Amino acid sequence: MRLGWILVSIFFLVVLIQSKNILTFVGIELGVYFSFKEQDKNSNGSIEREEWAKGIFSLVDSNRNNSISKSELRDFIRDYSKEFSWVNEVNEKFDLPEKLKKGTFRSASMSTPVGYYIYIPDEYYEDSKRRFRSVYYLHGGRPGNEARSVFISNYLEVLMSKNTIDPALYVFVNGGELSHYNSIEKNSFGEDIFINELIPHIDKNYRTISERNARGLEGFSQGGRGATRYMFKYPELFGTVAAGGASYMMEKLIQGNNGIEDDPRDNDEAIYYVGEGNDAWSLAKAHKHSGKSTPKLLLWSGKDDMNFKSIEEYSEYLDKLLLEHNFLAIEGIDHNPFLFYEKAGEELMRFHQEN
Repeated sequence: MRLGWILVSIFFLVVLIQSKNILTFVGIELGVYFSFKEQDKNSNGSIEREEWAKGIFSLVDSNRNNSISKSELRDFIRDYSKEFSWVNEVNEKFDLPEKLKKGTFRSASMSTPVGYYIYIPDEYYEDSKRRFRSVYYLHGGRPGNEARSVFISNYLEVLMSKNTIDPALYVFVNGGELSHYNSIEKNSFGEDIFINELIPHIDKNYRTISERNARGLEGFSQGGRGATRYMFKYPELFGTVAAGGASYMMEKLIQGNNGIEDDPRDNDEAIYYVGEGNDAWSLAKAHKHSGKSTPKLLLWSGKDDMNFKSIEEYSEYLDKLLLEHNFLAIEGIDHNPFLFYEKAGEELMRFHQEN
């Protein structure tokens, strides 16, 4: 009898310790069940493209068979529902090049280790005196995760190996809990850590060309929004900025809400104050009147991306401000940076190189 009570006590102790993991598991499974049931309108056990709302079908359809299975939906929800951490490891399902290295540094402002990934081409090791340009990549989604977009390093590997792209260091950034914003309410200062700590850390510890015209910035979705804001806030830091898949509609709503982000596209009740005037529309206008040099800007998007219309509208706004930029739009691509890199990655890489 005593042994039975001991076993019961151990069981409840394990449940208590693992309760967060168990709740996360239950939440994911409930999300898969209800999402799948709602989307699988013909009840055939898979979600077809025409059953899925416009936007991210190809991002979930990882095996590209034009249907989404429960396991694919589960993997997608799991990847985007992880608890926030400043240091993350890559997904084991990814086959990544050896040139992609894990790095960390200790944030002086937050007294915590912060992770990043960096792609280092072979030429870096072959010539110890040579310095290299750098490109910083801002991930999409929330919360921040420096490992989320590293699959792009496979395309970097292929394109740089052709010897038609000048080798560069590509740095994959953790944007903080409220991706690419400073947030007092979350005690997470992703913007400050990137601008004031990560960039100086990379320039100090790697052989970069630490000049504006040799430093590029790129981002997708939340990262595309962040890249646009940073471009106009810190134009002295970046020579080129490639902002992809960004919802400038959300940036416009923030402008209209005096710096408050209240996303109407989901049922999340979270409302964040991100700063009055801290949006891509207001910052572009302020920059125009600042007299500062403007980085070269490339807006990029798939034409099937749910944010495509808002990117077009933002492009027209920049035209009215007489802020020069290019717009790269590709047919047959939705909200998927990996598919975009597969089809047009060389154009993105050349954009940074030509500066």
